[in-house]
Formats: sequence, C-alpha cells, structure tokens
Amino acid sequence: MFEVACAYRTVIMSSFRKVSYLDHARRLAEWAHLDVTVQHAPGTAPGDGLVLVARPPAAGSLAGRIELHLDGTEVGAVTASLCASCRTGTLDYVHVAAGYRRLGFGRTLVAAAVARAPSYRWTAPLPDGPVAQSFRARIAMRRAAQRCVHVGTVDLTR
Repeated sequence: MFEVACAYRTVIMSSFRKVSYLDHARRLAEWAHLDVTVQHAPGTAPGDGLVLVARPPAAGSLAGRIELHLDGTEVGAVTASLCASCRTGTLDYVHVAAGYRRLGFGRTLVAAAVARAPSYRWTAPLPDGPVAQSFRARIAMRRAAQRCVHVGTVDLTR
C-alpha cells in the first residue's frame, strides 16, 4: 500500500509539474498576441502578463528605451534614437535575457520601437558578438551609414 501511495503521489506531482510547465510556456508565447502599439508609461504597467514599458529619453539625449516585462520582471529592452529633423530611427541596442532568447521577444522589441515612429527610415548598426550579430542578421533593418547629428527627438511617452 505504501508503494502504491508513493507511486500515485509521484504521478500527481509529475502532472502538476507538466501543467505548471505548460502554463509557463503559454505565458512565454504571449508575444504573439501582444499589440506593440500599446506601451505603458513607467509605473503604470500591469504586473502580470507580457507588457511593454516605454521610457522617454533622458534630458539632452536622443535615446529612449522600451522594456518588455513578463509578470512584472524585465526580460528584454530596446534602446532607440529618433531624430525628427531627418526622420530617422536607429536601433542602438536590443537585449533579451539569456533564458528568454529565441522566443520572439527580440523581434517584438524591434517592432515596438518601429511602432513609435512607423514613417521614419530605420537603421541598425552592426553589433559586436556572435549572438547579437546572429540576431541582427535575422531582422530586416538597414545598416547605419553614420549617426544622425540633429538635436530633435520624438516623445517616447506618447
């Protein structure tokens, strides 16, 4: 009877872990349903699910930041510079935490940045490192010829 009870308990625990794993996998796949135009201001984002948080550029800077949060934890971010004078957007930096890579989060962040200024001409520099270069090769983005020298910005808090 003891062996049967232990075996039954193991089956229940295994089933619980599978359900828990499936729930986690489903949460990770939420990017497919995420509207990249819905970007929350810092401090106003919901604490559960997959959410984009837009941080405006610091004073004197062109670079704004959009973060991707999963259940309140930042799992990725993109830094983008926007110039209103020449209507150019540049992806300065895209980062996704190692445990969340190859799930579509990087592409979601790029799409969120482009959604801030869809009529702009977007470019991205060639990054250092094999992981970043591999990601850069998979996104359809022009290589930046030279940095914009204008001072105008687009408000990332809109």
